[in-house]
Amino acid sequence: MTAIETTTATAPNSAQGPAMRRMLAPIARDIAIPMAIYFLLHWLGYSDFVALLGGAVASAATVLIPAVKARKLDPIAVIVLIGFVVGLVGSLISGDPRIMIVRDSFGTAAIGLAFLISALIGKPLTYAAVRKALAGAPEKLAAVEHAFETNPTARRTHINIALLWGAGLFGEAAVRVVLAYQLPISTMVWLSTVLMVSVITVLMVITARTIKTMRKAIA
Repeated sequence: MTAIETTTATAPNSAQGPAMRRMLAPIARDIAIPMAIYFLLHWLGYSDFVALLGGAVASAATVLIPAVKARKLDPIAVIVLIGFVVGLVGSLISGDPRIMIVRDSFGTAAIGLAFLISALIGKPLTYAAVRKALAGAPEKLAAVEHAFETNPTARRTHINIALLWGAGLFGEAAVRVVLAYQLPISTMVWLSTVLMVSVITVLMVITARTIKTMRKAIA
């Protein structure tokens, strides 16, 4: 859900490696922990609902605990919390554990929709992410702001990347919902992860190539 950070299009090349590692670390953690808990609980004989609930609790905790320590509930933490509550309540009311899988799509779809809306109103989240990343470097931040305000290529690139991530994340969420009701739960536990990682990887590759093209055009 930290995918926004991958779109720091105007950051220096030397900073992209560490930034990418910082982004991938929480993603790997958020994927591995819930999946491991699900299969562990399932192996111990618990039902799909309990196993999925255990994974969901772990997923929510990995996001919310840092937010509590920082005493600041950021938008991503809010989305995760809402998704957890919706999935839990929906599963309890309907008795269908698959809603605990579908709940992941709520957060992904919300972030994708946010990307799309930001692009359509001309204030792409990618630009906001770059400004936040460069908050401690006034000179670089000023250069980014100047390029966005005066260079049509830079502004158009930010908008296009925001549209790309919006469509990709929203589409991934829709596909996950469909598959959740077509495939066994045990299959979706790992396939859901593979689907998300695959989509994010493709989006990152396209984003990197788009940034490279933009830099050549500006140069």
